[in-house]
Amino acid sequence: MPSVLSKIPLPQSFQNKVLSGAVLVLILMILKSKKEASSPRKIPRRQGQGNVDKVFMNRILDLLKIVIPSIKSMEVFDLSVLTVFLFIRTMMSIYISSLNGRIVKTIINGDLEKFIKKIVQLGLVAVPASFVNSYLEYLNKSLSLRFRRRLTEYFHDQYIKNMIFYQVSNLDSRVANPDQRLTTDIEKWANSLSQIYSNFSKPILDIFLFSKKLAVSIGYQGPMYVFLWYFFSGVLLKIVSPAFGKLTAIDQKLEGEYRSVHSQLLYHAEEVAFLQGQNWEKLKINQSYQQLNKHQIVVNKLRLFMGIFDGLLVKYGAVMAGYGIMGLPVFGPNSEEYLKKIGNDKSAITRDYVSNSSLLINLAKAIGRLVVSYKEIQQLAGYTRVVYEIKEVLSDLSSGYYKRTQVQQENETGQVVIDQGKHQTIQLDKGQIIQTQDIIEFDNVPIISPNGDTLIKGMCFKITPGMNVIISGPNGCGKSSLFRILGALWPVQGGTLYRPAIDKLFYIPQRPYLPPGTLRDQIIYPHTKLQMLRRKINDQDLIKLLEDVQLEYLVYRERGLDAANDWNDVLSGGEKQRIAMARLFYHKPQYAILDECTSSVSMDIEAIMYNKAKALNITLFTVSHRQSLFKFHEYILKFDGEGRYWFNKQNI
Repeated sequence: MPSVLSKIPLPQSFQNKVLSGAVLVLILMILKSKKEASSPRKIPRRQGQGNVDKVFMNRILDLLKIVIPSIKSMEVFDLSVLTVFLFIRTMMSIYISSLNGRIVKTIINGDLEKFIKKIVQLGLVAVPASFVNSYLEYLNKSLSLRFRRRLTEYFHDQYIKNMIFYQVSNLDSRVANPDQRLTTDIEKWANSLSQIYSNFSKPILDIFLFSKKLAVSIGYQGPMYVFLWYFFSGVLLKIVSPAFGKLTAIDQKLEGEYRSVHSQLLYHAEEVAFLQGQNWEKLKINQSYQQLNKHQIVVNKLRLFMGIFDGLLVKYGAVMAGYGIMGLPVFGPNSEEYLKKIGNDKSAITRDYVSNSSLLINLAKAIGRLVVSYKEIQQLAGYTRVVYEIKEVLSDLSSGYYKRTQVQQENETGQVVIDQGKHQTIQLDKGQIIQTQDIIEFDNVPIISPNGDTLIKGMCFKITPGMNVIISGPNGCGKSSLFRILGALWPVQGGTLYRPAIDKLFYIPQRPYLPPGTLRDQIIYPHTKLQMLRRKINDQDLIKLLEDVQLEYLVYRERGLDAANDWNDVLSGGEKQRIAMARLFYHKPQYAILDECTSSVSMDIEAIMYNKAKALNITLFTVSHRQSLFKFHEYILKFDGEGRYWFNKQNI
């Protein structure tokens, strides 16, 4: 039964204001985030769980400043064009709805000529409509690519500078899979963000325009009843909806862990195969996948549960409400006026019914998309959480702090305390680093691992050019840790470290890095060919360096320095180490840190390479157990593995 208010004639301007207000209230109710039921206090910024809350809003606004840097950016231009085309598509939908009604009227009246004319009009509209729909998809994808490029470039600037890429994995323990965060997760976040604008702006625009058109045809009561139904549906769905944002974040975390165990197996495949550890690895991989699969099954069941509610309320419930609304012109309070206006013409009633039903269907779809869009926002919140976490980690490391989940510390009684399960914030450099011209000096610098393990309480020694030092001692005593501190990979936790600029130090590990590229690239890394030419070094000079390490045959075997190959597979272990030594001779640093870098090279070639390095006035820091290398060094730094060390001149 119609209400008394529905019989009161209201001015059209007032009806439009009521409709606009109802739309605004509906939008605000849908976008309003749920409060945490467990605690009334505000959630700290760094404790976001992937929910749609204040933490999410702060994070998404922070990320938006990165992907939309200014109002003059191309992203804003794409958004403007997207808005225009969304408006055009809505106007086309309204026109097609009206045209559908006129086509039905010509059928009922049996007017073939007008029927053909209307069909032709519909065909003509189909051409621009198809273009508009395709172009909207193109714009959404274009926005996604722009967002991803902006965010990727921002993270690359933060990630690949000042050893941050090393510290993320080796010092900080918050992000176990930065590769996934910087690739897959950013892509998913950009796609989700680009879709959010269309999925919100298009329904809002449709709601306003379709409501205004329906208010003219049916009266303002029709759209108002639609709003009331979806308002009720939205509130109910909001109450029963699980925290899909948090579930999405967990899903991404488990995906990263599953990918990580596969990466670890590939990286250590040789050792695992030699030790026959395949069963152990299979167990770990299966356990990781089972955790992921179990979580995805739970999420899938929750989506089934929510799908039932969505269908019941938004789909079938809306159909019943729609039929009731469509009957208003004939059965409603203003039916006599309407029937008199059309002269009880059955074809006109059919025409209006088809047109209004098409408008109502589009309006219902728009409101439905807006009501159920909470899932898309929650999904974006989940992606935002995992993306923002890597941003926080990079920011902390750039500011000189890192966090570990397990840190050893001494309490007031001197006992070692291990705090597990909580992140401990640690300042990167508590000591002091002073740059010198050509001197390396450790002045009471402790050797402390990122976990807080103190290997040496305080080292004191001084090296000047020409003081070649060999380092020996048992495994785990601090030999490699010393170099990591010297190379700024690990923080200086106390004392004062004097050293020359980092580009005057060169490091060669036991397994040298051979990047994808040409044979020339392996020798001059990390220089480019242009940098090589600026140093007035040509290819003949590089061939001479290969001769110094007995590898000149590679130029002929691989058919020139421009040959590209997978050098880790093509070269033997000894060839890789000799390539690394040729790289050392190319750069000619003041100091060379050689960590078992000739373990796969014969002693005669090893002697040739060490004599060449000394001839180039490169001061050597060598870690090795090979007695044959001691004669190339004047000093020895010896660790006993129990926190003690000795620095003496050798009696050669």
